[in-house]
Amino acid sequence: MPNRPPWLVITVVSIAAAVAVSALLLPRGSELPGIVRDPAPTVLGLIFDDVWEREQAVPVDLVPGPGGVTAAYFGYLSCPDMCPLTMGDLRRARQLLGDELADRTTVAFVTLDPARDGPEELQRYLGLFFDRGVLALTAPDETSLEAAVERLGVRYELQEPDPDDGRYEVAHSAITYVIDDRGVVVRELPFGTTPEEYATVLRSVLDDRQG
Repeated sequence: MPNRPPWLVITVVSIAAAVAVSALLLPRGSELPGIVRDPAPTVLGLIFDDVWEREQAVPVDLVPGPGGVTAAYFGYLSCPDMCPLTMGDLRRARQLLGDELADRTTVAFVTLDPARDGPEELQRYLGLFFDRGVLALTAPDETSLEAAVERLGVRYELQEPDPDDGRYEVAHSAITYVIDDRGVVVRELPFGTTPEEYATVLRSVLDDRQG
């Protein structure tokens, strides 16, 4: 096994601990999975560039339209496990919602690795999971990305590149942020949430905002 930099080992352990804590904080006996922070963070003012099916990036935020919901996830395209599994689970969750509710549900993927995840790569990757209702996002600059991850509590670190081939991994937390049409993060769902649980939470938010 290749030697890992000490900072990376610490980061991976910290992220694993954060995911474990998130799982422990799931409300016992609650109807809905996930955690709710008090006060709940908002995504108001956080701007990204959307490249989904576009030749040029368009500035967008994570706030869905009236009566809608956004499921936002921060990851990277070279991720071997958590990112593709989460996208697959969200795809299935939207199928479980049915067409009407799925049309009010947006999945937003924000790359933590913009140096490798360009527009074509993001479009090709997300196209494997979705054909509509997607935001393929990159932050317009490093300052904007840091503002977003600090606001939401996303943790990530870039690994030192391999000296032989230049490849590297990104250690990151794996939380899906469920955002209502006020821009409020109403639920945070850890990696391992099932498609049925995603669908239950998304349906609850949609029903609440519709009412």
